[in-house]
Amino acid sequence: MLNNSVVSTEQAKNKGWKTALLIFSATFAVTLGYAFLRYNVVRNVSYENIPLFIANKAIALTATILIGLSFLLGPLARFLPKLFVPHLYLRKHLGVTGFAAAALHALISLVLLTPAYYPKFFLPNGKMDLIGESSILFGILAFLIFLAISITSLPPIENRMDPRQWKFVQRLGYLAYILILFHVAVMGWAGWWQPESWKFGLASISLISALVIVFVLIMRAIVIVFPKK
Repeated sequence: MLNNSVVSTEQAKNKGWKTALLIFSATFAVTLGYAFLRYNVVRNVSYENIPLFIANKAIALTATILIGLSFLLGPLARFLPKLFVPHLYLRKHLGVTGFAAAALHALISLVLLTPAYYPKFFLPNGKMDLIGESSILFGILAFLIFLAISITSLPPIENRMDPRQWKFVQRLGYLAYILILFHVAVMGWAGWWQPESWKFGLASISLISALVIVFVLIMRAIVIVFPKK
């Protein structure tokens, strides 16, 4: 019986990673297609910028969605238990995969962080302005929190932690998610209200990310306000 249990656990882990990678691939394909349509086709961004600049936008939105799904599974399982309870085991897999995408986004952003790519982040003298520094600060803080969460999710680390401490660290993910909301809001707020930003009704990647985050946080707030009896 013990051996069967170990095999079952390993199969669940392998299935979880495969499912998370499948969800990542599908989400990235959709977001990359959307970014290509909005920026390259509608806004005439050069096709030469697809490998990094455009792909980085899709990676950022993909990371936001995957991390959001890891947070959403709990509330969804509360309201639709038959449909989502069997998939609760995916929370860790989606969260770690989402963090990996966020780390890739951070790396690419560092490579591209120049006035040529992000002119609104810089002053004429080449220094970063308030928008640029604030957005980057919120992004760094969120990344560090998600890094701590990912490290404590490793079995050797998790097994050594007190359950209450581990749970506290994991719940910091909501703080990091709020910081990501600040990150994209500071970056894109002004553009969200400009008519030219809505050509053919296509919202910016930053606005879509913000809406995803707000929806996830609202769902979480509903679960807190109306606890299960």
